[in-house]
Amino acid sequence: MNPYERFRIVSGFLASSAVLASVLAFGPVVRQTIVDAAGSSQVAQWAGLIGSGVMLLVIWSVLSGVLLPGVLKMGVLRRWVLGRAFVEGSWIQAERGGPNGPRLAIVSMKPAYPGILVTSSTLTRMGEIESGLHAEFHQISWPRLDFKFRETLPSDSGRQAEGFGEIQFDLTGGAPRRYAGCLQVAGMDKRIKTEGIKLTSWKERRQLRSLEGRRDVLSKYWSAFFEGPIVTIARDSDRSDSGEAKRSGKVEILRQRGAKDWRKSDTTPTADRIRDEFSASSD
Repeated sequence: MNPYERFRIVSGFLASSAVLASVLAFGPVVRQTIVDAAGSSQVAQWAGLIGSGVMLLVIWSVLSGVLLPGVLKMGVLRRWVLGRAFVEGSWIQAERGGPNGPRLAIVSMKPAYPGILVTSSTLTRMGEIESGLHAEFHQISWPRLDFKFRETLPSDSGRQAEGFGEIQFDLTGGAPRRYAGCLQVAGMDKRIKTEGIKLTSWKERRQLRSLEGRRDVLSKYWSAFFEGPIVTIARDSDRSDSGEAKRSGKVEILRQRGAKDWRKSDTTPTADRIRDEFSASSD
């Protein structure tokens, strides 16, 4: 389900509740006023009641279609309506597998009827804008977002690339702060893998407004995405050794298992197959 449909549902529910409350509160008074004004004419009384009904319909339409949607656009109320589906804001996206190597992108997700507007700027490591992306169409099937985009390439190419993208938001708890996905550029066989982290720090969002601040933010996330250490999870039997290594500050290097590690007593089909593979590779 598209979570942005909740705005239409909530607006309609609140408008209907307001109209119903008005009818219960002022209905008898309005009816008596119509009867007094129309006198004994049944036609005039019915005309007055129909006119009142049309007026209520107009009020409901204005409330549900204009006023309440405008009120619900406020940040706090949007968070309340969308709940765990609130993904609007700025994101840092890592791109791997593209023709120009690893890249970072600043992704912006803003509210736009009937959902969100996705735009991004791909940057080099030095913070220079390399290309821009604008989503022309999107479809939300929570927690997945599919979109069609048009990309503005560097000025020396004079071309625009189009393609499709998809995003899968992380649902480990609360509103998503991570996602994974890919970009498929038309004419390219290989997809570009993407991974995003939401910028929740107001300081980092403010730094993106200046070139120097943007370089600082990109340097931090470049190291986190592309240069960070790979952490291995030790087995239960190795916890004591790994704990000692952590206390001493040493990093344990895991040795790759060789042919001699597979004992002859291991007679399972898997062990036999692995021994044969090692023997064939050594020959």
